[in-house]
Amino acid sequence: MNLHTEMIMEEYQANLESFQIIRGIVVEKLHQLVKELGILTNSVEARVKTKKSLEGKLQLKGDKYRGLSDITDIVGARVVVFFSDHVDKFAAKLENTFNIDWENSVDKRKAMRIDQFGYTSLHYICSIPESLYHDPEHPLVNSFRFEVQLRTTLQHAWASIAHDTGYKSDIEVPSEYLRGLNRLAGLLELADENFAQIRNSIEDYRRRVKAVVADGDLSSVELNIDSYQAYLENGGFAKLTSRIATINNMEVEQISIRNFLKVFKTMGCVTLKDLDDIVKNYGDLAYRFAIREFDGKDVDIITTATAPFMLCVVYLLSQGLGEGAVKLLLDSLHGERKSNARQAARLAKIGISMGIVPTE
Repeated sequence: MNLHTEMIMEEYQANLESFQIIRGIVVEKLHQLVKELGILTNSVEARVKTKKSLEGKLQLKGDKYRGLSDITDIVGARVVVFFSDHVDKFAAKLENTFNIDWENSVDKRKAMRIDQFGYTSLHYICSIPESLYHDPEHPLVNSFRFEVQLRTTLQHAWASIAHDTGYKSDIEVPSEYLRGLNRLAGLLELADENFAQIRNSIEDYRRRVKAVVADGDLSSVELNIDSYQAYLENGGFAKLTSRIATINNMEVEQISIRNFLKVFKTMGCVTLKDLDDIVKNYGDLAYRFAIREFDGKDVDIITTATAPFMLCVVYLLSQGLGEGAVKLLLDSLHGERKSNARQAARLAKIGISMGIVPTE
């Protein structure tokens, strides 16, 4: 280790606490930005370069740096998102959060020549503004620069492959492999664009489904997870749930009832109108069935699953499917249990006493 490297390493050791403070601030702010944007991330991470790693860097490129402040990646952070357009959305937020060293920041996505291979990310060189953090005991927290990389999951995968193979540019790659790497880089870039386009199309579809459901034209809407969720948000089983809750002045616990989608599809519901017809045609019967189930019993809480469950039970019994079908319903919702057969028998008995089960 030469004298110049030793001096930088001593400066690094003396300022290690400041680098740790920078790392903590950066991680906190990056997570805050993710929350504000409401985007999905694969990872948000930051690290302080270790002594060993810095020594290795200086052995290779030590003459490039006059001092510690010239090294911009001692603190390095990375945000990996799922969609390419989220990189740009996050970048806009980042630019308004930290001081950006524009001269040294680079959008490597746009830096490649058209005939080069590669699939790279957006790199910012930043510093902490005093409006975000200021402590006279650690003034260099605002002076030292750090690096933030923004990339998609596919960009991150490509970077890992490039790192593992040791080939990071077309200059380094043997000619017989260059064509294959160019093709793969292009495929990954195209896949990233297509994922974003498909996501946008799905979001547009969901908006259209919500609008149609709100308008009440249900016959044209296929029953799927998006239309089912829109149906629930538009009222769904809420009226029947509230009605059942009045039996014993019971409270209603909110739980997920997405698992009933599979049940309703098994019962033959193809469109949202099919489901809505069951709610309208069997709602009164489900309420009367619930009276038999809860009246006079010490039950003070039901869940949001109670109404769709009662609807399914009375529908199955009224179709003459009997105790066996009710057991399959319980198995589907709760998993196979010995108690399901007993509960199915009891519910079928209620149905018989109410005259729900058709006689031969």
